[in-house]
Amino acid sequence: MNIDVNKSRKYGIEQLNHFKDKAAHNKFESLWCFRLIMVSTLTAPLFVTLTDGFWLSKVTPSVLSAFAAFSTAWLQLRKPQDLWALYRGAERLIEDQITQYDFLSGSYKGKDQLEASQLLVENISKVKLDTHNTWAKKVPNKSDLQLE
Repeated sequence: MNIDVNKSRKYGIEQLNHFKDKAAHNKFESLWCFRLIMVSTLTAPLFVTLTDGFWLSKVTPSVLSAFAAFSTAWLQLRKPQDLWALYRGAERLIEDQITQYDFLSGSYKGKDQLEASQLLVENISKVKLDTHNTWAKKVPNKSDLQLE
């Protein structure tokens, strides 16, 4: 069987970039929801107390409160901050595997190039599967959405 040893490292880099992109997306989502909550909850009372008129003293604070409530619910239900940490952790594990592979250290020590390449693919696939299984536990199910 002829296996391209460079293909396994390329696979590792692709998976590393995949998790890096997912982590960056969830970081962006977490931080923007948090900012929206902070700005909305801090400015809504100011509109109520310091402005006159229906639109500024009633509608604007109500809209800001709705944004804050939606963002809070989104963070609590979807948990992008947890996903951010999960994907960043997977990224670090894959980086570690690639580094060990590149320097033939750790579990790659003493292996020939073919064995090391196969082990790299196996280890990265395990990281992917473990990350997926952890993610699957975080997906809200019907019981999480029901009122008690």
